[in-house]
Amino acid sequence: MMLLTKNESQSDLAKELNVSDWTIRRVITNLDQFFKPNYHWLPRHIAFDDFKSGRFAPSGMSMILMNIENKRTLDIILSRKNSYLRNYFLRYDRSARLAVQTVTVDLYTPYRHLIHELFPHAIIIADHFHIVAQAYRALNKIRIQVMNRAGAATHEWRALKHFWKLLLTPANELKYNNYWLRRNFSYAQLTDVEVIHRLLSFDNELKKAYEYYQDLIIAIAHRSKKELKNLLVIKWTQLPQALQKVQRTLRSHKQEIYNSFKYDTYTNGPVEGTNNKIKVIKRTAYGFRNFFNFRIRILLALPNTYIAITWRNKQTAHAKVQAQAA
Repeated sequence: MMLLTKNESQSDLAKELNVSDWTIRRVITNLDQFFKPNYHWLPRHIAFDDFKSGRFAPSGMSMILMNIENKRTLDIILSRKNSYLRNYFLRYDRSARLAVQTVTVDLYTPYRHLIHELFPHAIIIADHFHIVAQAYRALNKIRIQVMNRAGAATHEWRALKHFWKLLLTPANELKYNNYWLRRNFSYAQLTDVEVIHRLLSFDNELKKAYEYYQDLIIAIAHRSKKELKNLLVIKWTQLPQALQKVQRTLRSHKQEIYNSFKYDTYTNGPVEGTNNKIKVIKRTAYGFRNFFNFRIRILLALPNTYIAITWRNKQTAHAKVQAQAA
């Protein structure tokens, strides 16, 4: 049974145990009794985030539900659609839902009404990663636009293509004192910062987007309402088109971002880490055809899930009883 916790495909497990694939599937099906959520309880601080799952899920996206305090996965939810999420959470006792104090999520607007409906006492916390990702994607989009306007094989095109990672690096991580020969700038000896200055000289919109991106990173890192306000007061018409939507989005979620400064330890970082582990499980298993097997394999493979811990405790207790009876 413990072999199911390994990151191996069902066919590989069947070969290892010298049994059929159907036997492995039957064992997984029989585990269903151990993998039912406790609908009488929810932690005070939860987080959820969507991830690409498979064809069995509507729009191919499912959800991870996590206790953000101790980083333990609560459940894997089939769909991220509001109608499905509402039906899922309504299975929990009302008292359990009323006990939830904070919900950490991305900036996907449709979740807001649902959270207020299901968890009326909860404060919504905007996840830092998704806040910065808004400006990150806009900056990268503008970089590509500048490249395309310059044309392939031009100096600007090659430099922006080669140094794309440097352009998206937080300013405090750039090297100020180390010089390297830069092939894209006639082998001049330049620091990272000097390279950035040359890249930004290519286009004024690129420079504005870069400054916006870095200012947002600083405001989030400092947990500073003042620095964020200074950024959000900029008229969106003064920003590049790719950033105008970002500015409107951040303004509409301003209070949730302020909440993230107060509850600064509650981020979706652990959820994103779990998402990466799920990607590895999917690759190893060459995809899953049904959600039932997919969910159980994930909950077994992740050692920090409540359900897996409960299952292991029951197995240990059962083994002790058998040992005493022998």
